[in-house]
Amino acid sequence: MQREYRAVLISVHPKYVRKILDGSKKVEFRRVWAAREVTHLVIYSTSPDMTIEATVKVERVIAGSKTMLWEIAKEYGGGITRKELRDYFSGVSEGYAVMLGDIKRVERPLSLTEVFAGMRAPQSFVYLTTEQFESIRTLTI
Repeated sequence: MQREYRAVLISVHPKYVRKILDGSKKVEFRRVWAAREVTHLVIYSTSPDMTIEATVKVERVIAGSKTMLWEIAKEYGGGITRKELRDYFSGVSEGYAVMLGDIKRVERPLSLTEVFAGMRAPQSFVYLTTEQFESIRTLTI
């Protein structure tokens, strides 16, 4: 029986992808988040990389003010400065802290078109089907 995943593909700046992969960034911050529960992230590194780099288990998602999110960043390893966090959340009163769990790198970075014909990099995130997620998960090490 195939396991049911609820995964999203998210776009992340290469600077932060490196921090996620080296374990120094344990929280991903988002201005908007999924309405449905998400079990896994597929990390897409934006330009100049433009590649899928890893899958990450979502431990939990916390909504809160910029002040609360900064406290989470300090406590758990947000991989971001206070100024970066404030700038990112400028114009919104609340944001989301996605707590990152088990990280699995893909064997080699993949372009979106190698995995998903015709898919474009999402501005924020895009839901993946279980089959789409499985096609990436099977390529992780």
